[in-house]
Amino acid sequence: MNETVRKKLIEVAKDKAIIHYQELANACNLKLDMHNNPADRTEIGRILGEISVNEFNQKRPLLSAVVISKSGEEGDGFYKLCQELGYTKNWKKLKEEGIFSIQEIIRCHQYWSNN
Repeated sequence: MNETVRKKLIEVAKDKAIIHYQELANACNLKLDMHNNPADRTEIGRILGEISVNEFNQKRPLLSAVVISKSGEEGDGFYKLCQELGYTKNWKKLKEEGIFSIQEIIRCHQYWSNN
């Protein structure tokens, strides 16, 4: 698991903020290009997924919720992971509803600002 990214996400959550994918990659010196390289987008998704699985296993909110695209939402990978973890049976419906991601961001902010 990438501890540098995890620590940055905790910092973002403690600040009750969000961060964009490219901004996260730059802040953690990952040398990833979210705009022009699909393989880099896959890699950031893998890193974030691994962190969120760890958080889920520790009964904590999914830290990757605080990472959003420039359009203001989490990527499909976030919702697919939610389905894998049992939060929903249909990741597309969860994404369309738009409520879960907001709730998870709030949970991250509350949990990490209190810990």
